Amino acid sequence: MVLSYRESKGLREYVCRVPYDSDLLLSLKDLASKLQVRSGWINVFGALRKATLLYYLQEEKRFLKNTFDGPLEIASGIGNISTLNEDTIIHCHVVLAGKDGACHGGHLAEGSPVFAVEVHMSELSPPVIRKYDEQTGLNLFDI
Repeated sequence: MVLSYRESKGLREYVCRVPYDSDLLLSLKDLASKLQVRSGWINVFGALRKATLLYYLQEEKRFLKNTFDGPLEIASGIGNISTLNEDTIIHCHVVLAGKDGACHGGHLAEGSPVFAVEVHMSELSPPVIRKYDEQTGLNLFDI
């Protein structure tokens, strides 16, 4: 097995407050597009009114959709920004906690309206491009 890597350098950094009731994933994509951030890292924290998360079924090479009614705290949220066929891709995983402290996690999907969310976004260079990986069925970093 050969580990692939390349050096990246940090460029611009931003902080953002995501508007109430906006879709978190679409807002992150919109922010990256408006700021012309083609590659980078994001951290998100705050709360969602409800959430839609995906879980990847490795053997079937497809995503399973899970929905959770809120309110939900974002206990952890981290992701990256890259491009696939010139389209901005936000790949973000979150751990969400309900009022009883029980947590659910997964790949952030559309359908997660914001209660209050703050974002830290940092840009990297050179841009990271994704390409389809036959073995996993996923669009992974092309490095």
